[in-house]
Amino acid sequence: MRPRNKILCGILIAALGSCAALLGAQVQGEAASMPAASKKAPAEEKHQKKPAKKKPADDLDYWLRRGRPVPASAPGSSVDKQPANASPLRRKEGFHRDDALPGVIELSDGTQLPGGIFTTRNKPWVVWVAKDKRWRRICPLCVLSITAVVVQEKMELKWRWKAMGEPEKVYTGEKYPFRRFLWKFHLIDGTCITGSVKGQPIWVEAPDGTKTSGPFVLHERSKGNTSQKLPDLIYVKKVVISRKMMEKVIKGQNKTEKD
Repeated sequence: MRPRNKILCGILIAALGSCAALLGAQVQGEAASMPAASKKAPAEEKHQKKPAKKKPADDLDYWLRRGRPVPASAPGSSVDKQPANASPLRRKEGFHRDDALPGVIELSDGTQLPGGIFTTRNKPWVVWVAKDKRWRRICPLCVLSITAVVVQEKMELKWRWKAMGEPEKVYTGEKYPFRRFLWKFHLIDGTCITGSVKGQPIWVEAPDGTKTSGPFVLHERSKGNTSQKLPDLIYVKKVVISRKMMEKVIKGQNKTEKD
């Protein structure tokens, strides 16, 4: 063997020896650290494996377990007398309709009718707004007042067909009152909606429930008879939904009757 090869072999053997020594030291260090880790593991397992509280299957089960029985109300109490479908705004007026709202209907002749105001059950006010070209459905609970806006009123000429099958009309010499309306709805949020109502009835029930006036129809046009004048064609001038207004009108009417 040449001297150069001997030198290379010696270097390689020395390198292998140093690697073996490093590996041995690393294995001894890992073996020495194992007991400490094994001692900490049981403590960590004990901390992590605490028994968890049993949760209910769902929220309903949870609330059913926490529920408490409610004592029955005394016989004859106001709770027993309250109907199941009563309006939250209804008090002790004695209205037969549970959806009646306290207020006043004022007619064009000055008559004021206080009491419970209602329309067709479960039907909103349906208004055609021409400028928006859309129908608006208004819940009665959202209405503060309804005002009639007279667009046109006149004594209309009465015509008739000249003869059967002929497309010519002749004037009869008679007239009848005619009006066209828009209706302005003032809502609880302060906004107003004005449009046409295509015929919807409204009633008012006396506070004691003994009498119901109506139906008064909110419509787009009104036509009278030839024997009537414009003042004779009575219409709903205004509807106000207000308990205070109702009580004020009732008080004034009672005072007038006493005088």
